[in-house]
Amino acid sequence: MAHTRLDPASITLADLERDPYEVYASLRPQQPIVWMPALDAWLVTRWDDCVAIGGQHDDLVPGHDVDDEFFGAPNVLRIEGDEHRGLRAGIDARLRPRVVKSYVEDAARPVAIDYIEQVRAKGRADLTTEVFERISVRVVGDQLGLRDVDDATLVRWFHTLSEGHTNAEGDTERASAAASSLAEIDSFLRDRVERMRREPDGSIIAHMLHGGIAPGGEPRRYEDVIGSIRVIILGGFQEPGNAVANTFLGLFSRPEQLSELAADPERLANTALQEGLRWIAPIGTVTRTARNDIERGGVVIPAGARIQLAVGSANRDESRYEEAERFDLDRMLQPNATFGYGEHYCAGHFLARDIGRIVIEETVRRLPGLRPDPTEPAVVSGFSFRGAKHLPAVWDA
Repeated sequence: MAHTRLDPASITLADLERDPYEVYASLRPQQPIVWMPALDAWLVTRWDDCVAIGGQHDDLVPGHDVDDEFFGAPNVLRIEGDEHRGLRAGIDARLRPRVVKSYVEDAARPVAIDYIEQVRAKGRADLTTEVFERISVRVVGDQLGLRDVDDATLVRWFHTLSEGHTNAEGDTERASAAASSLAEIDSFLRDRVERMRREPDGSIIAHMLHGGIAPGGEPRRYEDVIGSIRVIILGGFQEPGNAVANTFLGLFSRPEQLSELAADPERLANTALQEGLRWIAPIGTVTRTARNDIERGGVVIPAGARIQLAVGSANRDESRYEEAERFDLDRMLQPNATFGYGEHYCAGHFLARDIGRIVIEETVRRLPGLRPDPTEPAVVSGFSFRGAKHLPAVWDA
């Protein structure tokens, strides 16, 4: 399909928040690496270009200065070298595949069953807000070390941080809500982290304090980890929930495939999730900063420039995926770019995938005849964090 050539200067943040995939489809064949004034960044949209540029580690600085400004420095998005490897050793201790497999069934399945059963008799619900987000924050929050923080607070934290982190327009209400949540998180965690320095409890936060430390070294301080905890609250809390919501949005467009999944959830849940992660990436871009000039395809990205690797676009590259815009459970299974590149590849991807698989299995088992609510459409939005923010559904109660 031929696309009209876009003027990048005409594309607004509102356009991208509404539907970046329309923009991506026009940019990929004609302007795959392009300066986007609305983003104050170079946007990279093709699979091969994202892989090539994302792999030039010596020429890239992870993240961007805005990450330090928002989350605080240091944070796991921005640090490099031995500092990054040490902190990741702590974070990864509870997130490696074998470790996740040892606890995820007991940690996630009872929560998924409980929250789905709470809405089952109603015959209708907003699956995103009433079910999937709550499961996501509860399971990840428990592993992080926040078992005593209620669901509503955890959801509010990640929503306000998401709105604040993507607030390029400078909306004062969004900025104020994010600042309030950051202060609340700081107030809640400071004493807890100090206690975990003395008495580690096996949580992800405790491992961040004690893991990857040189023999005889002191545990990390609160100031060393709080920026990274905020990153996990923003990305880790919402990613599993949005991934499942996006998967069911896709399945609602293919009712015959939803029926196939419902007939054999144990076999097909992981396949459905993989396709959902490809079709709409919950975190749609990976940010880097050019350390040196980067040349690709006749385009030079200058040193110091911000780069957005659009993994959501790479996942729909026509040169890699046939009928890429279509959700398809029968698609040939192949890797996607959703969780990023290189040493900053998402630490929580194993946990996110297993939570997602379990939630999909239990949803189709416990909500027979699941289908979109004919009276209320889904609400899908977001550029950096994209998902079915509201997914009204009905079933045979």
